Amino acid sequence: MSEEKNSYEGSISSSYKNKELLKNAILLGIIATAGAFLIWWIMLMILTDDFSTGGVIPIEMTYLLFISVYSVYIAIIIIIYLYNAAYVKNFSYKISEDHIVIKHGVFTQIVATIPYSRIQNINIVNGVFDRIFKTFTVKIETAGSSAAAASAQKGVIRPEGYIPGLKNPKIIEKKIKEMMTKYSAVPSGLEDKIFKPEELAFDNFISYILSKMREGEKLKTSITELREKANLSAADLAEKVGVPLQTINYLAEGRYNPSLALAYKIAQVLHCKIEDLFKLV
Repeated sequence: MSEEKNSYEGSISSSYKNKELLKNAILLGIIATAGAFLIWWIMLMILTDDFSTGGVIPIEMTYLLFISVYSVYIAIIIIIYLYNAAYVKNFSYKISEDHIVIKHGVFTQIVATIPYSRIQNINIVNGVFDRIFKTFTVKIETAGSSAAAASAQKGVIRPEGYIPGLKNPKIIEKKIKEMMTKYSAVPSGLEDKIFKPEELAFDNFISYILSKMREGEKLKTSITELREKANLSAADLAEKVGVPLQTINYLAEGRYNPSLALAYKIAQVLHCKIEDLFKLV
C-alpha cells in the first residue's frame, strides 16, 4: 500500500487468481466427471435394449466421450484463469480523507465511491481457499446501498465495499477505522448548537429517537424547509455534506435514517440544531 499525503492506495494480490483457479477447477472437475458418466450411461441405455444382453459401448467411443468433455473443461478453466488475471490487473482501491474508492471490472468498469457516513461494519473473511493461498477478503457493509441491493436481487450476496485477495487486511481495516473516527467527530464550532444546558440533553434526545425508531415510528424531517430558508437546493446540500443527492431526497421524505455524523454535517450547513431537523410522528 502506498502513502501519498493522507490517502492510501493499493491493489489485490496475484494469489487471488490462483485461488479462484483452484476453486473453480475442483468444482468444474466434479461437474465434468459427473456429466461424462451421465452421458456415458445414457449412451449405454440407448445402445443396449436390456442390460442383461451384455451390450457395451465401444472403448473408442468411451475414450472420445471423456476426451471431449475434459477438453471443454480445460477450455473453461483457461478462460476463468484469464478472466481473473484481468480482474486482478484492473482492481484497485483508494482510502482518502472523505471516502473509499474501489475500481474493478473486466468487461464493465465499475467505480464504487463509499462515504464514511454510510459504513456500518467491516468484516475480514478468511475462507478455506483463502487459507491455502494466505489471502483475506475485506467486506465493507454500508447503509442505503443501491449496488448491494442490486447484487442481492441477482442472487449474489456481496457488499458494496468488496476487496478480495489481500495479504494484510489489518492495514486497510485500521486506516478505514481511523478515517471513520475522524469523520464521526463533532465538527468544530457546532457544539454550542447541539449541547445547550437549557435545552433537551443531546444524549437523552438520541436515546429517545432510537427507542421510537425501534417501535416503528416514522421520522419526520424539516430538511426541505430549512434548506429552502438557507437558499440551498437539494443538490447543493448533498454536495456540501458529501453524500449522493438521492440520500438527501430520502432523508427529506423520511425514508432513510441518517448516521450521527451525517446529522452533524447537515445541522452545520443549515445552521441549526439536530433537534430542529428531525421529529417523530
